[in-house]
Amino acid sequence: MVLYPYQEQVKTLIQAGQSVVLQAPTGAGKTRAALAPFVEGFFDLPDATFPRKCVYVVPMRVLANQFEHEYREYAAAYQRKFRRELRVTIQTGERPEDRRFEGDLIFCTIDQFLSSFLTIPYGLPRRLGNLNAGALAGAYIVCDEFHLLDPDSTLPSALYALKQLRHLAPVLVMTATFSRDMLDALARQLGAETLVLSPEEAHAIEQRDGVTALRQRKWFVTESALTAETVLARHQRRSLALCNTVQRAQMLYQALQRHIQENGLDIDVVLLHSRFLKEDRQRIEAELRDRFGKKADRSGSWIAVATQAIEVGVDITCEALHTELAPASALIQRAGRCARFPGEQGRVVVYPVESYAPYGKGQDDPGPEASWVGEMQAAWAWLEGHSGMALDFAGEQALVNAVAAPRDRRVLDGLDAGAASRAQAIQNVLSGSPPDTRLLVRDADSRLVLLHEAPELLLSNPYGATGFNIQRVTLYGMVKGWLEREGDFPWRVLQLVEKRSAAEESSAEYTWQPVTETRQVTGARVLVVHPELAGYLPAAGFVADRAAGSFRSALLPGAAVETWERPYYRLESYAEHIRQVLGAFVDLALPELGYVAPALERAAGWSPGSVTRAAWLACLFHDVGKLSEGWQAWAQAYQKQIGAPVAANFAAAHTDSEPGNARHQAVGRALQARRPNHAAESALAVGPVLVEALARNEPLVCATLTAIARHHTPSVDSGERYVLEAQAGQHLAEALQHLPEAQRQGLNLARIKTKGLGGAVATIRPDDLWGWLAYLLLARALRRADQEGTARGARGV
Repeated sequence: MVLYPYQEQVKTLIQAGQSVVLQAPTGAGKTRAALAPFVEGFFDLPDATFPRKCVYVVPMRVLANQFEHEYREYAAAYQRKFRRELRVTIQTGERPEDRRFEGDLIFCTIDQFLSSFLTIPYGLPRRLGNLNAGALAGAYIVCDEFHLLDPDSTLPSALYALKQLRHLAPVLVMTATFSRDMLDALARQLGAETLVLSPEEAHAIEQRDGVTALRQRKWFVTESALTAETVLARHQRRSLALCNTVQRAQMLYQALQRHIQENGLDIDVVLLHSRFLKEDRQRIEAELRDRFGKKADRSGSWIAVATQAIEVGVDITCEALHTELAPASALIQRAGRCARFPGEQGRVVVYPVESYAPYGKGQDDPGPEASWVGEMQAAWAWLEGHSGMALDFAGEQALVNAVAAPRDRRVLDGLDAGAASRAQAIQNVLSGSPPDTRLLVRDADSRLVLLHEAPELLLSNPYGATGFNIQRVTLYGMVKGWLEREGDFPWRVLQLVEKRSAAEESSAEYTWQPVTETRQVTGARVLVVHPELAGYLPAAGFVADRAAGSFRSALLPGAAVETWERPYYRLESYAEHIRQVLGAFVDLALPELGYVAPALERAAGWSPGSVTRAAWLACLFHDVGKLSEGWQAWAQAYQKQIGAPVAANFAAAHTDSEPGNARHQAVGRALQARRPNHAAESALAVGPVLVEALARNEPLVCATLTAIARHHTPSVDSGERYVLEAQAGQHLAEALQHLPEAQRQGLNLARIKTKGLGGAVATIRPDDLWGWLAYLLLARALRRADQEGTARGARGV
C-alpha cells in the first residue's frame, strides 16, 4: 500500500518495537497508520519478530463495526496474495463474535478491553475470567480516540493497562484533540514517541486525488435550541443532527418525522444510536454509507439524527451539521462528519443545552471548572468569539489548547495523585476482590439488558442471548422508572445470578432474581425486563418508557451448544486426555506464544525457551490431582451408577457426561458432594518438579503453579488434602511419552508429592509484573488447550 509520510514513520517506529502517541486530524488516515505496521508485518515479517495479534480498541461500537467491515475486505486481498489467513474479528456488547479473543486482528470496545485485562471479561462467565487477559499480553494494542475516555475512570485504567502491556509489544495511542501537554505526558508514561501531523502534511493530504479546492467548514453558534424546525431551516440535501443522549435523539427524530409528514416534505430521516439490534444497526449504517459516504448516491434529500455513536471515525459527510454543545474534543470529532472530503464546503452549528448530561449535572455541579461542564462552558465562550469563521486543523487545535489544555493539566495532576490508589484497586481486582467498576471502567461500564416475558427460556446461556448493552449510569434511571411505573405486572426486572458450584468442570448454572431497588444494578451483569414495560422498534431502537414492538430476546444460533459454555465429556483415560491437550496446545496455544514468550523472556531477563517450557509443563501436569484416590473413587462410582462401569485399574480424566442426558445429570448431582477438587491439588503435587524443571526461576514457577491451580476457577489459591493412588506414577509416565523429547529433559517425576495436607498454593501476585504477565500467558495457553483437548476427546478424535 502507498502510505503518507507520517504513516510510514508510524510503521517504522511500531515495527521497531517503539510505542507511539499520534495526533492527526479527522479524515487524515489514522486507522491506516495504525494498522499498516500490523497487516504488513503479519505477512512480511518472521513470526518471532512482530506480534501475531492486534487488538484495536475503540470507544464506540459503531467505530468497531465500520473498521471490522473495512479491514475484513482489506485482509482478504492480502490473503489471496500471500495464501495465508488473517482472521479479522469483532467483540462488542452488540456483536459478541470473538468472546475469547481468538482472532488475529480484533476490533473491540474499551469496556471489552478493560474488563478482559482485569480478568472480569463482560462477554464470558466468571469461571472463564482469566482466559482473555493472556491474549492482550504480547498483542499490538491500538487505542483510538483516546481523548474520549473518562478522565476519572476509563482513561487512567486504560493507561495502567497499557503501561503493563507495553513491555511485551508496542502500543499506539491515537487522538485528534488532546492538548500538547497531554500528548507529551502520555508519551512519557508509555515510553513512547510523540508524532503530531504537521499543518503542511495535513494540507497536502486534503489535496490528495488532484483536488485543488480547499476543504472548508465554518462554525456558528446560535441561541436557539436544536429542534426539528432549526434543522429543516438550514437543510439542503444532506444534514446531520447530533444529540448528547439517546432520549434527545429519539425525540428529535420523532419531531422531524411529524414535521415532514405534516408539511408534505420529500425528505428521508434516519436515526442511529447505541440501542439498536445488530441487524438494524447494520442496515442503518449501510444506509448512512450509501447516502452520506464518499461514494454515496447524492440523489434525494436526507437527514440523519444520531448520538455520540456517530461522532468518531465514521466515514460520512454532510453540508450542514447540527450539534448540541459538548466538550471541545467531542465537537471537533462531530465536525469531522461535515465537509469531510477534499474540496467540500460545510457549516457546523452549535446549539445550547438545558442539561449537561451525560457530561455533567450543570451549574450546581460541584467544582464545574474541574469537570467536563467547565470545558463546555469555555468552549461555548470561545466559539462565540469565532462564530462564522472557518477552522482548519490549526484552528481546531487552537480551540483545544485554549479550552481543553487547563482541564488536561488537571487530569494529568489527577493521574499522578491517584496512581498509587488506582494501582492498588486494580491489583485487588486481579487478586479476586469484587471489582469497583465505578472506579475502574465507569463510563464504559455497561449491562446486558434482555426483553422477555419467560426469561427461564434463556438460562441455558444468557450471555449468548440477543439484547441491549446499556451503560450502568443510564440503567439506574431506567430501572427506577420500571420499578415505579403504575400497573399490575407479573414481575418487572430480574437480574441474572450465577450459581457458584464447589465442583470443578461443572457447567455454569444460572437463575433469575427479582430486582427491587436500583442499587442492585451495580452488581448485576445481565438484567431482563418484562416486555410490558419496555420494547423495541426497528426504526427507533430500544424504548424504555413503553411497551413497543414484538421483539423478544433469544439465544444466538449455536449459543446453547458451545462446548466451552456447556461442556460435553466422554469417558477418557488420563494419558489419553494429556495426549489430546498437548496436541491442542501445539495447534492453538503454541502459535500465540511464538512472539510473546521470547519477548517476556528478554524483558524479564529469563533464559530463552523458559516460558514456552513452562507452558508445556502446565499442560502436562494440570490434572495430576485427578490421580488422587478420592477423585478416582468418585469416577468409578459415577460410571457404575450410569450403567457404564470401568475396570478398577482404569485412571479416568473424564467421565461420560452429556448436558442433555437426564441420567447423567441426575447421577452427577447426587454424587457432586463426593467429587474432590483437583486443580489446586495438582499444583501442590507438582511444585517440587517445576522448581527443578524451571531452574528455580521463582516468578515463573509461581506463575505456572497459579495457571494450574486456576484452570477451572480464576481466584483459587489453596487446595485440599489429597493422596495420589498407587498407580499414579505409571499413569504419569505413560502421559509423559506424549511430551516432546526436548521438554522431557530434566523432569524428575519422583519429585511429585504423592500426598499432601492441602493448604496455600504459591500463587503469583499481580504486583510482580513479569510473573503476572507469565501467569496470564500460561493460563490462556492451558485453558485453551484443555478446552479444545476435552472437546476432541468427546468427539473421539
